[in-house]
Amino acid sequence: MKITITMRGTLKKYMPGEKERIVEVPDGCTCDEALQCIGMNYREIKNFGFVVRNGKRCMIYDRLEDGDELKAWSRVAGG
Repeated sequence: MKITITMRGTLKKYMPGEKERIVEVPDGCTCDEALQCIGMNYREIKNFGFVVRNGKRCMIYDRLEDGDELKAWSRVAGG
């Protein structure tokens, strides 16, 4: 199945020069597995925040469907 992955905030550096990427992933894969397909292990990224599936925040282990849009966001900091 094909999904679209977009990085937001400081995570944009993990897809340099790309606004989004359409990737082929196994049927029924999770958000975590989809990120791994592009070489991103969220556990190793200190400022990883959360994921959004089709405009709604979801859990990293939620299953994706064909045509989904997955956005990964960095943590927000301020002062």
